[in-house]
Amino acid sequence: MRQAIASIAVVDFGGQYTHLICRGIRRAGYRADVRSVGELAAGALAECAGMVLSGGPDSVLAFDLSAIAGRIRGFPRPVLGICYGHQLLARIFGGLVVTACAREYGLTTITAGTDAVLFRGLPPVQRVWMSHGDHVETVPHGFTVTASTDTVPVAAMESAEGLIYSVQFHPEVVHTEHGAAMLGNFIRACLDAAPAGMEELSWSADAVRDEILGAIRTQAGERPLLLLVSGGVDSLVCLGLCIEAVGSGRVHAVHIDTGFMRANESREVAEHLVELGYHNLHVVDASDRYFSSLKGVINPEEKRSIIGRLFVEVLRDAVEALGVGPDWMLVQGTIYPDRIETGGTERADRIKTHHNRVSQIQALIDQGRVIEPLADLYKHEVRHLGVLLGLPPHLVQRQPFPGPGLAVRVVCSDTAIPLSGFDREQASLSGLIGPDLDGLVLPVRSVGVQGDARTYCHPAMVWYRDRRSRPDWQVLKAVAARIVNALSTVNRVVWSARPAGHVSLGVCMLDRRRIDLLQEVDAAARDAAAGERGIWQMPVVALPLFDHEGNQAFVLRPVSSRDAMTADVFAMDPAVFEALRARLQAIEGVGPILYDLTTKPPGTIEWE
Repeated sequence: MRQAIASIAVVDFGGQYTHLICRGIRRAGYRADVRSVGELAAGALAECAGMVLSGGPDSVLAFDLSAIAGRIRGFPRPVLGICYGHQLLARIFGGLVVTACAREYGLTTITAGTDAVLFRGLPPVQRVWMSHGDHVETVPHGFTVTASTDTVPVAAMESAEGLIYSVQFHPEVVHTEHGAAMLGNFIRACLDAAPAGMEELSWSADAVRDEILGAIRTQAGERPLLLLVSGGVDSLVCLGLCIEAVGSGRVHAVHIDTGFMRANESREVAEHLVELGYHNLHVVDASDRYFSSLKGVINPEEKRSIIGRLFVEVLRDAVEALGVGPDWMLVQGTIYPDRIETGGTERADRIKTHHNRVSQIQALIDQGRVIEPLADLYKHEVRHLGVLLGLPPHLVQRQPFPGPGLAVRVVCSDTAIPLSGFDREQASLSGLIGPDLDGLVLPVRSVGVQGDARTYCHPAMVWYRDRRSRPDWQVLKAVAARIVNALSTVNRVVWSARPAGHVSLGVCMLDRRRIDLLQEVDAAARDAAAGERGIWQMPVVALPLFDHEGNQAFVLRPVSSRDAMTADVFAMDPAVFEALRARLQAIEGVGPILYDLTTKPPGTIEWE
């Protein structure tokens, strides 16, 4: 019998999908652990069965190779480079990496050599998920190109001796058609090269549940547990786990009505908990406090910071009312995408400040007073846990909703003065969208994630010149990708069902009137699209853009996803969309209805 050796090391260069690589290997039944660049430099990975170099937010051209180049060259077992890791390997072994105009975000078609190790048994033409600016122009001596795209000559390469493999795309994400098979081929290469075997993991949701329950008991000790329950699946699963771990008598759920919930949400949360047999819920109406604190705030990061700070302040007030004493532990439903997007690993870029990672929460974490049972899990894994805990399907499958709520779905502006500076981008649009479409760059900004880094750029809007409202989604998505890849100051593209060149910037602030209107639009949109299978989430975003009658523009953002780390545009049935558009525009104050055509990356699922 072959003896078990160390796991495959996933070296974290700050990529948004690093843990997806680790999970992909584990799901195949083998051990994998995320390791730091420092560990690689120190020689601590020498006994690993294989090594994966992750993506990262920085340019590999600026990275000092001296500390790790020798470790990688001398590594005796297989190495797989992904995105940033692909470029890093090219530089280490003497290839050429360049920064060029050709950027790729989202789905791209590659042509691969089926005799290459990673693509063995796979079709030669397949769809993969890209997110990069730099690319490998020339492979190192002793390497061969194993895949390419129309714009990138070296989408994959491998060394002649068969130990070094690398890809510019992301096999670890669900949108890469045969990504799991590629990781499987790499694992087989590790097994073939290993002097000893690898021990299979018994990874399962049941095993994870038992592990989490044990961790909660250890961290909690005899102290009472406080949970902020939003009503979403993450917080409900946390609640169920805590009750199972320590009993309902020590678990206190607090629901804070911020004023930014979905329509009737706070009432529904209480009803859900009663339905589950849980009655120890404390509801706090803090809406006046939230609206007052956010008055005049425009910047999305400032919004998130204020909302997170208020959660802690309101919770502290609730603690006094509950009489649980000073020695309590806070339990949060933070999941892995929340941590990685807020810069939660050593080299990761901050895409957005999660409300569970503001300074007041971080201070509690540093004091050892926070338990995050789901911190290493993804949304689909949390849903699986919910099923194991016996939560009803309608709660387990509920659409995700951000902790800051509708506050980050109102893009604010304190001015109606038209913004300028888009001349170059505007002039470039016509050459990118073709003769059938018209378009403009919008005078607002939204958050994106491009090349594993945060962007805060302008959306572009397109519409058909012949006034047709029936969309050709494939054409529109291709146009959107072309625009974002070509224009460095545009990270998102929306489609208008009607010619919309007349929309203009206006004043739009976070007040009850705006939130009331967004709640009504959001509720109608969710109801109308409820039968559309495949919509993972559909944020509705209010923009500070208005038509000539003063009616406000809203964006529909329906996406398909599995883990929130990547997302594709959901192509809604045109008849359903047209009925939805008509229904929304029948609401007083609602103007143009726009449809977000942007994958993640380059656009985050939420606009802010």
